[in-house]
Amino acid sequence: MQTLIGITGTTSVGKSAVAVHLAKRLHTEIVSADSMQIYKGMDIGTAKISVADMQGVTHHMLDIVLPNEEYSSFLYREQAADIINKIDGIPIVVGGTGFYFESLVYPPEFGNATSDRRNELLDIYEQHGIDVLQRMLKKLDSDAFEKVDINNYKRVIRAIEIAEGGGSITNGNTRKNPRYNLILFVLQRNRQELYKQIDARVDKMINDGLVDEVRTLVSTYGVCDTPAFEAIGYKEIIRYLSGDCSLTEAISQIKLHTRHYAKRQISYYKRMDVAAYIDVDGQTVENVSDCIVENLKKHKK
Repeated sequence: MQTLIGITGTTSVGKSAVAVHLAKRLHTEIVSADSMQIYKGMDIGTAKISVADMQGVTHHMLDIVLPNEEYSSFLYREQAADIINKIDGIPIVVGGTGFYFESLVYPPEFGNATSDRRNELLDIYEQHGIDVLQRMLKKLDSDAFEKVDINNYKRVIRAIEIAEGGGSITNGNTRKNPRYNLILFVLQRNRQELYKQIDARVDKMINDGLVDEVRTLVSTYGVCDTPAFEAIGYKEIIRYLSGDCSLTEAISQIKLHTRHYAKRQISYYKRMDVAAYIDVDGQTVENVSDCIVENLKKHKK
């Protein structure tokens, strides 16, 4: 079974820099596992790594979808797997989307819902709102209701589809026969330090031109009903551009929503099969890389 090195953690924890250093050290390539960095033209708001910061390391699964296009974990799994199978050495999968890791390593056993059923659920949402869908999910799968983003109607619908098929979105990918041997490392910070890093990153995004980036997206595509336009940092600036709030209010909301997202990420990682948690506060990229290498040696024994 092919081995993958996984590096994950909350937003603003420093995953990309560690992955680049480790990839250079191991002479390998990086596969992104970030559900927002797949979109073209969404660079600032997703903190997408720059070409300069890649330091010559090949990165895959970035800039592969237009913001007005739909994308799924199924497509991610198939495209990422095709790339991984062609990489010499041990690929490094890096990103904060835990579901992408699980989808890649543990292909779900449940099938996709029919288009008719999905349309029925969409009709319920459009006619009655998300509250009805939330009640349906709570009745079908209370565990999923507690763990998914119940304010995201697409995720609620997907959880309902899976529950109606006899599975659960909370454990549907935990399988006895994984596709890969994933050695997963979670980078973590002290909560207060993490919040400081988040606030600083949001301020930098604004200074780097996030408002103009969003304005360009809206000018090019309009405001589409796709996950890209619901991404944190983009939906708040769209509200500002629409005159629904001030820029100060939008920035405050981005920081708040990013903190909430980080909490959800932390909860998700607790359900994953993690090789090691690594504290990065006060550590250099080299120190963190050394720690990962030492842990990898233990897994080879």
